[in-house]
Amino acid sequence: MSNRDFLSLPLGTDTLVITCDSIGAIGSKELDVISAEPAVVGRFLARVALMELISTGAALIALSCTFCVDSVTSEHILEGVYAEAQSVCPDPQGITVVTTEKNVPTRQTGVGITCVGLARGNSLRVGLSRAGDIVVAMGRPKVGIEVSLDDPENADLLKLMELLKIQGVKDITPAGSRGILYEAEAIAVSSNLKLSLENTCESFLNKSAGPATAVVFACTPETYGVVEERLQPLIFIGTLKSKEKMK
Repeated sequence: MSNRDFLSLPLGTDTLVITCDSIGAIGSKELDVISAEPAVVGRFLARVALMELISTGAALIALSCTFCVDSVTSEHILEGVYAEAQSVCPDPQGITVVTTEKNVPTRQTGVGITCVGLARGNSLRVGLSRAGDIVVAMGRPKVGIEVSLDDPENADLLKLMELLKIQGVKDITPAGSRGILYEAEAIAVSSNLKLSLENTCESFLNKSAGPATAVVFACTPETYGVVEERLQPLIFIGTLKSKEKMK
């Protein structure tokens, strides 16, 4: 799925799903541009890739962390990765493989993560939306120094898992550096529909949402009120329509 942030591969009657993310120049190293505790770096690193994974309906089966830093720093980042991953996996340490930089000293933080998941049977949540569904953003787009770990305006794994439980919610995708509008249009494309944009606030729609501080989803109009009672903040984006009706 080239317009979405995951790779899906058929595996018999199931689907293998792979997501990844990276963080650079954010951390506790001398040349980092934004200062942050390594464990916090690990929390956001894992959060992005895991949100992308479980949005597809896949369950986590393996993690890979690639550290461009020393083993001491990587250990602290891993603490954050494991703390975040425990939301979706009881023993993340048991399914993780790690590599670190052992040959040269490092002065700036760089780290990548890959998540592998399995969507059983027809549980892959892609292309579920239909004409007449509405598109909504949960959370506020924030990036860089605007981002903090426990900001109540952030989307996070717990909010996402609550969203997944609500009947009438269709496609879900976290928003990152490409912004909310890109992901809203990607949802439309995945169901062969067009997005009729009704919120034209460019600064909101096109701003980077950094480490997935917002999530975009489609739902039936009747479902919006149910979601609104459980999750905030929500912003209405537009309506999905058939391509014929948009001509």
